[in-house]
Amino acid sequence: MRCSPLALAIIASAMFVQSRAQASALAVVPAPGVHRTHIDVGTILDLSGPLAAQGRAIENGLKLAFSEINARGGVNGRKIVLLVKDSAFSPQKARTAAQALIHHGIFALLCANGTPPVVASMPLILDHGILDLFAFVPAHADYTRPRRLVFSLEVPVAAQAEIGLKALLNERGDLKVGVLYSEDSLGQAVLTGVSRELARRGQPLVAAVPYKEGSGNLRTPLIQLRRAGAELVVLGSVPQEAMLALHEAHRASWRPVFFCPACYMPEAATLGGRDADGLYAFAATPIPYPNGDAPQIAAWAHRYARRFHAVATPEALQAYLDANLFSVALLHTGMNPTPLHFADVLVSLPPWRDPVLGGPAAKFSASDHLGLHSGWLAEIENRRWRMIGALHTLTPSRQP
Repeated sequence: MRCSPLALAIIASAMFVQSRAQASALAVVPAPGVHRTHIDVGTILDLSGPLAAQGRAIENGLKLAFSEINARGGVNGRKIVLLVKDSAFSPQKARTAAQALIHHGIFALLCANGTPPVVASMPLILDHGILDLFAFVPAHADYTRPRRLVFSLEVPVAAQAEIGLKALLNERGDLKVGVLYSEDSLGQAVLTGVSRELARRGQPLVAAVPYKEGSGNLRTPLIQLRRAGAELVVLGSVPQEAMLALHEAHRASWRPVFFCPACYMPEAATLGGRDADGLYAFAATPIPYPNGDAPQIAAWAHRYARRFHAVATPEALQAYLDANLFSVALLHTGMNPTPLHFADVLVSLPPWRDPVLGGPAAKFSASDHLGLHSGWLAEIENRRWRMIGALHTLTPSRQP
């Protein structure tokens, strides 16, 4: 039977309405972790291994930020729920934790810590289209050849050395620079950053002396640097080995300027005793001293201590700031957030710093998923770190 033109029009109209309704329904299918009243996010932290203290501080910083955000009504009317898994610094446990979070359904993974666990879990997270944000691991080239859902707020070690040396030479004058560095990735990154800044200045490196990681005797390398005429020694070392170098130099009555990019942590200021006074480091996040010079950060440290009965750390403060940036980007994705839309919003945001606590401005772009390229020069004075001057930024030609 042939249909009349009117019947055909009605059928066509009905099919069009049905297809539009189906398309509309597909368009608002929520992303994993996105619910009517809340959004689930996850983190995988070392809570029982060698980085447990850092992991607990990161967890606390995230919890404090999200509790405050939720108390203000959440983001676009949704509360943020944090799911925490322990990696125990084990790659296998990190993969198991990632699978559990994926099965539960999370919108993003935030602030995971420990390089082996992060390296093990990241492929699983990305294979399921989940955002991997702001891991507490050294940033590397993957962020400057970015994967769309991965972002970092860690200043790479080479950039820390480069920015800090730039600030230090501007502060102290053109001193003769030598490098004492461990034969590992940390030492090599510090040497790379120093070499870049000296090349920019047209200044030679008087000596670069390696030592084996874990070496208990740094006397001979220091003698080589002293004979080379080094007036400023950059230490490509972990804090424990840097303190050993300071003790050896002071025992030999040699007093060059020492700069250790990776030494900025509260423990270093007390670990080295009197010998540590005058040591410089690179700082991207202030140490939240409860009686510090910055009243807003001191107030935050007191708030943290009341909540967790613990002393606030830079890692806790950085996690708190990371959570606030996450909430700002999430707000701009609107009522139907997806990981891809979130990533696009994050790279389009203007430079962001916390409106209360300040800090370096975070800025991403489509070609650069490293959000920070600046920091302070810090110095130990009376067993306590103090910031020196204004923020310093990586030379634009050196930025990705």
